[in-house]
Amino acid sequence: MNPLAIILPNQRATPMTFLTGLFLLAVLDAGKTWYGLSLAASDSGGGFGGISLALYALMIVFVSFLFINRRRDAGEGVMLFLLPVILAVVISLIAAGMLAAVASFGLMGQYAESVGRDVMTVAQDPGFQAEFQAWIEERPELAMEMAYPAAWGGFGGFWSVTFIFALWFMSMKQETNADIA
Repeated sequence: MNPLAIILPNQRATPMTFLTGLFLLAVLDAGKTWYGLSLAASDSGGGFGGISLALYALMIVFVSFLFINRRRDAGEGVMLFLLPVILAVVISLIAAGMLAAVASFGLMGQYAESVGRDVMTVAQDPGFQAEFQAWIEERPELAMEMAYPAAWGGFGGFWSVTFIFALWFMSMKQETNADIA
C-alpha cells in the first residue's frame, strides 16, 4: 500500500490503496461530522463552522488525489477524476438541502400547533417566515433538529456517490511495466 497516494497527486494507487484511502477519509469525515454536530449542540460550538468547511475542502482535495492516482495506476488520463468528485459534491448539497427542508416542514407543523393554527393557514401568512425564524432562534435545540438530517444526508450523499464511482475505478486494470514499454 502506498499511503502517499492519499496526500499527493503524483503517486499510483492500486485498487486496495484506493479503497483503503477512501474508507479512511470516510471515517475521518464521519468523525468530523459527529464532532461538529456535538459542538454545535453544546454552548461552545460557535467557531467550528469555518474549520469544518476547511476540513471538507481538504477532504475533497484528498478524494480527488485518490481518484487521480487510481487513474494514473490504470494508465488512463487523469482528468476523469472530476466527474465523481463534482457529482459527489452536488449530490451532497442536494441531499443536505432536501433533508433540511423536510426537517423544517416538520418544525413548521410544531410551530403551527404552538400558535394554535393549521399548517396551511400559517404557511400562507405573509409574516410567517419572520415569525417562524424568530421561533426557531429562540429554541436552538429545534434548529439542531434541522442540522442533524442535513449534515448526515450530505455525508451520505457524498460518500454514496464516491463509493459507487470507486467500484468503477477499482475495476480498471493496473498498468504493468510490460504495458509501459
